[in-house]
Amino acid sequence: MNKRTSKTRVLGEPDQSRLLDTDVGAFLAFLTVVVVGIWAHHGGFNNLGLSTTDTATSLDQITGLLASESGILGLILITRTPMLERRYGLDRMFNWHRVLGASMSVFLLLHVIFSVWAWSTPGGLFAAVKSLTGGEPYMAMASVGAVLVGVVTITSIRSIRNSMTYEMWYFIHLVAYIGLAISFSHQITLGADFATDKLARWTWVGAHVAVVLWIMWSRWRTLILSILHPPKVSAVSHPAPGLIAVTLNSPAISRHRAHAGQFYMLRQLAPGRRWKTNPFSLSSVPSSAGLRFTIKSRGEASDAMTKIRVGTRVAIEGPYGVCTPEIIGNEPVLMVAGGVGIGPIVSLAENLSPHHKPIIVYRAHSQKEMVHVEEIDALMKKLGGQLFTVIGPRSALKVSDPFAAEVLRKSVPDIADRVVIVAGPESLIKAVQKGARKSGVPTDRIHAERAWW
Repeated sequence: MNKRTSKTRVLGEPDQSRLLDTDVGAFLAFLTVVVVGIWAHHGGFNNLGLSTTDTATSLDQITGLLASESGILGLILITRTPMLERRYGLDRMFNWHRVLGASMSVFLLLHVIFSVWAWSTPGGLFAAVKSLTGGEPYMAMASVGAVLVGVVTITSIRSIRNSMTYEMWYFIHLVAYIGLAISFSHQITLGADFATDKLARWTWVGAHVAVVLWIMWSRWRTLILSILHPPKVSAVSHPAPGLIAVTLNSPAISRHRAHAGQFYMLRQLAPGRRWKTNPFSLSSVPSSAGLRFTIKSRGEASDAMTKIRVGTRVAIEGPYGVCTPEIIGNEPVLMVAGGVGIGPIVSLAENLSPHHKPIIVYRAHSQKEMVHVEEIDALMKKLGGQLFTVIGPRSALKVSDPFAAEVLRKSVPDIADRVVIVAGPESLIKAVQKGARKSGVPTDRIHAERAWW
């Protein structure tokens, strides 16, 4: 490692989430108890082990309810409610959303299997399929809904998703919500748990209506406001080939409650770009001067951002992210950046004090890819910190793994006493996490905002 030695007024800081893990656990337990309780109240447990038809019907009912519960929980996560996001981070919330989506698909598949099993007992398989795909009221819509959810599940498989553009996958993904909506009516009219029980029926309807209203208020309201009152590009610079530093500002920017280390979803309000939104991290402490983002051309969306001009309107959603100064507290810190991941690291460094004894490790494949080096140098001189650079392809480095435990301990002898933050490609994140853990850093003191997009 090569060694180098070493602001602004922040806007309103984001509110701290008072949500506890126990609060979330209590809500999940309550919803599950309601779901299972409805099923049990209508003979769910009693019917298990009776006739084949009774057993299949009981399993059909509970898997259908659990599929709906998974869907409700998945929808709650996409509301991007600040209380949840500030506690867990948008990356974790979307990963949980994926898990719930997969769970919903499994429960839905089981629901279909048990439904066909239950209905085929008296009249045979063909009669059961005929009834369940249109012979019974509302079942045609339910069948279409199940197919739509299945399509979304298949296209969400990583190998398939990676072959699609983000925008194509996103719009296909929205089909799942259409599938859930058109499947809802058969639960109320044909489901034994709701058709004859008014209390259960209105509880279930109320839960779904509440989630829809929650989405409209938390998600779509924010999106609409971001489009109606967008900031404009106030400054543009090109710190390195293929990179751009974009500053957004507006009279309303002072109302943003953002913090260093966070990111926003940006949407250019220009022809051909209005339907495309992508996440970009702040590369400076948010201030009255605006919000700065340093962006590298790595694909169609980011390439379009590197060509943006002053005056362009950009709708912004956020801020998001939990890798903020509060996770550092008053502890000494080691921050590792790879490539354009230096952006959030710079913004975090601007928020530090000398007692943090900051050390920054900057990994880049070439000297020309390095950006904001002058800023970091000035910050480290001011804070009495250090900047290490790891430059060049891996084959040309003096050590095969610059983030191995023995290398980290040699460069940062007190690493076990530090908070570690890493920003960059997934390969870098995993390497730093592994090396830091082996160096004695507790897992809960190693932080990274993992990509979910």
